[in-house]
Amino acid sequence: MLDIFTKISYSLRSALQQFRRQKGGKVNLQKPVYVRELFDGKATIIVFGAPFNWNYAGTSREDMEAKNPGITKAIEEVMRKYDIKRAFVPKPAFNAKVVTDADLPYESLPNFFRGADADGVILTHPGDAYFLASADCLGVAIFDDRSNSLAALHCGRDAVIDRKQILGNDAECREHSSVVDAAIDQLDFMSSIAAYNSGSPKMVPYREVHDRIQAYLAAGIRPETFVHPTTDHPFAAANKLMVEYLSALPASVVTNAQAGTIDLFALVRHQLGEYGIKGITEDEFDTATSKDAEGNFLFHSNRRDKTLRNLVVIKLN
Repeated sequence: MLDIFTKISYSLRSALQQFRRQKGGKVNLQKPVYVRELFDGKATIIVFGAPFNWNYAGTSREDMEAKNPGITKAIEEVMRKYDIKRAFVPKPAFNAKVVTDADLPYESLPNFFRGADADGVILTHPGDAYFLASADCLGVAIFDDRSNSLAALHCGRDAVIDRKQILGNDAECREHSSVVDAAIDQLDFMSSIAAYNSGSPKMVPYREVHDRIQAYLAAGIRPETFVHPTTDHPFAAANKLMVEYLSALPASVVTNAQAGTIDLFALVRHQLGEYGIKGITEDEFDTATSKDAEGNFLFHSNRRDKTLRNLVVIKLN
């Protein structure tokens, strides 16, 4: 019963916020759930949650404001407050692609660059940042100390699992089964170039991964509420294949096979571990259930609303 009242309170707070913004009320930048320095201060992550809706869908300021009044001023305030020189904002596409600044030429707001569908971006200049509006999908930061490059990723389920591969549609499989693979490929290549430019007699072997890479996993859904029923469900057959595939991995990714509860954090940790990466840390939150001291949900979740979004900002310092 308490959970029902909590959900009602969450909905009312979000609706009241939307009403005030539509009436032209002042939007004050809310306090983030957390701000953390990563990788010995070489990167920063800022995570914003509820009740503000961080959905910035649209191709222009006018379009963004029409869909979500007040969002552009909030974005610009985030950039100002955290000294972000350029924001790179590919549209999450569950395609396991990672792009660079060259792939994001469209400036929908000042220094807010869009123009590509991808699940990640490589940051190479201090002051650049990745903006991810999400609800339940993990935001992941991977730092390569050799090239001082930062891969910032959207690690939703279908960005780290190639469903076509699981279903046996080999002809339709994508280049990388996971966005983690795509990110490591790019970081390895950039590290090889950096080593060569520094005077190394030969390029560092491609895909050589040691302790130079660290990763941080942020603000995603935990397995207790991330269910994929394998019986009595319209997608039961596809869910069962996916659960069987994940259950065969040498990691505790599936916590309940019948309910199909999947631990995205464990899956991403496993994929990083396949490259020998050991410096992996993560936050303690669950976007579906975590609450503040007053019992209010800290985050938006697809389990409660399909349109409201949190904001994860990953910045290279």
